[in-house]
Amino acid sequence: MTRLGWLILTRRYGGDERDPSVDLLATAVRELFVEDLPGMTEADYAEHGAASLRCGFDEGPMFVLELDRLRTARFEEWADQGFEHELVPARTGALKSQDEALHLFGLLASGDLEALRRWHWSVNA
Repeated sequence: MTRLGWLILTRRYGGDERDPSVDLLATAVRELFVEDLPGMTEADYAEHGAASLRCGFDEGPMFVLELDRLRTARFEEWADQGFEHELVPARTGALKSQDEALHLFGLLASGDLEALRRWHWSVNA
């Protein structure tokens, strides 16, 4: 496992959380899978359709895992925080469940990059 310098969760409806707890990660995933906020329309949900977890080091590299409301995961690896130098092509995959989504967030949060890389990704063209 990789020891990470920092970890930031960006929740679906905004706001960054540094070093999120497992409970906060679970809440962020639930927000994607359970769309039950009073007064929200389909357009509202679509506008706020994803949450992401970023981690890395001040001088690079940086890893980004984005999960969206359509049950898609996207994993990116960057040499820097400016998203200027991609280390490998982005990968996407279909999420089967809320538990699987939380598991992926957990892998990144714990620094288990090798397990995250072994998940059933497709390389984007």
